[in-house]
Amino acid sequence: MIRSHFLNLVLFSGLVAVFFAFLTQNDSRSRARVILILGGSMVVLSLIVAYVMYPFPLP
Repeated sequence: MIRSHFLNLVLFSGLVAVFFAFLTQNDSRSRARVILILGGSMVVLSLIVAYVMYPFPLP
């Protein structure tokens, strides 16, 4: 079991990116491109959202 939130984020983003790449693309070169772009953007955008939410504590 993975206990790190970041590793869970990377694993989930990778699995979703692979799923959508195989669902939408036909050749392996475009699949790899979609996996890298989609997976990377999900990780980066999640970290940006977490950074923006950091100053707002829970009540």
